[in-house]
Amino acid sequence: MPEVSSHSTTTLLKLLALCLAAGSCISAVRAQGAKQTERPSVLFLNIDDWNDWNSVLKGHPQAVTPNIKRLAERGVVFSNAICSSPTCFPSRSAIFTGIHPARSGNIVNDNAIHPWRFYAQKAITLPRLLSSHGWKSVGIGKNFHNGDRGEFDEYISRNKPLRQKPGSGINLNPSGRWGVAAVPTAQMPDHIAVSHGIEKLTTVNDPLFLSLGIYRPHVPWVVPQEYFDLYPLDEVQFPERRTDDLGDLPERFRLLAHLEAKFGKGYNRMLAEKGYDKQFVRAYLACVTFADEQVGRILDAWDASPHSRNGYVVLWSDHGYNLGEKEAWSKMKPWYDSAHCNLIIAGPGIPTSEVCDKAVSLQDLYPTLVDLLKVPPPPQPIDGNSLTPLLKKPDADWDKPVVMSSESDGIRWDVVLDNDYRMTRLITGETELYQLTDDPHEFNNLAMAPEYASVIKRLSRHLTFSYPEIPEDGWIEAEATPCQTSSDYRLRGNCHFPQPFPGASGGKIICADLNAGKGSYLDLVVEVSTPGTYSLGATLSVGDSCSVLVDDVEDKAAQADTGYSMISVGTISAGNNKLEDIHIGTVSFDRPGLKLVRIQSNVRKQQLQIDRIQLRKKSS
Repeated sequence: MPEVSSHSTTTLLKLLALCLAAGSCISAVRAQGAKQTERPSVLFLNIDDWNDWNSVLKGHPQAVTPNIKRLAERGVVFSNAICSSPTCFPSRSAIFTGIHPARSGNIVNDNAIHPWRFYAQKAITLPRLLSSHGWKSVGIGKNFHNGDRGEFDEYISRNKPLRQKPGSGINLNPSGRWGVAAVPTAQMPDHIAVSHGIEKLTTVNDPLFLSLGIYRPHVPWVVPQEYFDLYPLDEVQFPERRTDDLGDLPERFRLLAHLEAKFGKGYNRMLAEKGYDKQFVRAYLACVTFADEQVGRILDAWDASPHSRNGYVVLWSDHGYNLGEKEAWSKMKPWYDSAHCNLIIAGPGIPTSEVCDKAVSLQDLYPTLVDLLKVPPPPQPIDGNSLTPLLKKPDADWDKPVVMSSESDGIRWDVVLDNDYRMTRLITGETELYQLTDDPHEFNNLAMAPEYASVIKRLSRHLTFSYPEIPEDGWIEAEATPCQTSSDYRLRGNCHFPQPFPGASGGKIICADLNAGKGSYLDLVVEVSTPGTYSLGATLSVGDSCSVLVDDVEDKAAQADTGYSMISVGTISAGNNKLEDIHIGTVSFDRPGLKLVRIQSNVRKQQLQIDRIQLRKKSS
């Protein structure tokens, strides 16, 4: 064996040390790579106002949507998914915070008088949660309903406004406008937003949570001419509907259908007489195809990026949309057309080309991603169910009814959906019920049929409201009492919500922002079990002056109007901006049942703060 010099030995030792160090570096890099591999990227793709008009959910036979279909072929389609509230502001807030609208009080777009964060307090949103656990969160376009920027590591806003060719289309109102875009497809805001998304998929190497909002088919329905050309007007088909579809519904449901608070009376009839209804259907379909094309562009980029190797694609739409079904237009409705939304999840370990027909909700997205990504849940309680069992086995046993809550036309209501039925209950007690498996278009209201009483009783257990029992002293908490605010035609903008309040008897109060003008009101619905004479009082604070009125609940749509004649009990004047116990007056009820207690503003604008109300029965 040749002799080895001390110099050679030193060199060998250095080389060995370098190799060991290099090995440690490689191991560290591999460990880091493995650590990153444990954080799969997520493409969280949302489309605004997209109902079931596509080739996946088959809500309209003419919809040209090949790209959502190819996504469906690589994952699980939840064909019976609904939103938590059928308008953008509460629906999106609920998804990103995990808090159901009925719990936060953010139940309708009118609540947007306050930012969504007002209703979520210190809740950790989904992008913030993932950012804190190693993901880079990027938001592009509309994800929340404004207020996106502070929730993402990086946020790119949507380009607007969109120009339309002069003289094209019509402009009836904000929800009744369509036209031909004055710019080519590449200059459309959604196209630009998707291009930003493609750039992020190409340049971001970290685990990525990319939340990308596509605005169309939200109104105004404005896209380039080539998308309209796909749907010649004389060939456009209406969605399936019946002329007598509202005949088996209580009056308040007919008011909800026509959305008179927004459109006024006779809107559906006017659209049909002028032929605008077919134009609206065509314009909506054109926007759907445009949106689907953008879905295809981002999917192509996702597939070409390293993020797709072990990442998830989640596609959802924030709610459905009515285009003439039940004589209804726009959103804000309890019916399936307004509630039904797209929900597709694809990724590692998820079956392909599967359809799950179990009742689920967009409220389930937050807990599902917490499970899929294996991150600790946020500190706030999260509503909804993780869908991971259904992502493993789409036909698994699943009996978890879901709830949608909202208010429109001065009418507050809940929808309860299970695997077979959909029920709506108004806080004034009116009910409708449909068996979707046999009646997907909801033509036959089963609520009055005795044989379905047990179904209604079962679904009613999931309602978010109930009527508190009136104790001997008569005091009931306002936050436990179902309530609603007025929303007359051209007098929209009132809202109500619970808020924590130090010193309140139950720790919370009901606030009512009555901003839509004199006569705006808050209704509290109470259940009186015994006829007789009652002393009516309250613990509250008013900004100015209010009248207090009462009435039996009747099957009358007119009861939702500011001018409806009710029994006057008394007047409340402004105090010192503190909650005060006030005796309002005396009222007699000659029969048991649900009663309206209406606190009506006598001035143009004010806020009410109500801790509790009192209905104390007087002795005979």
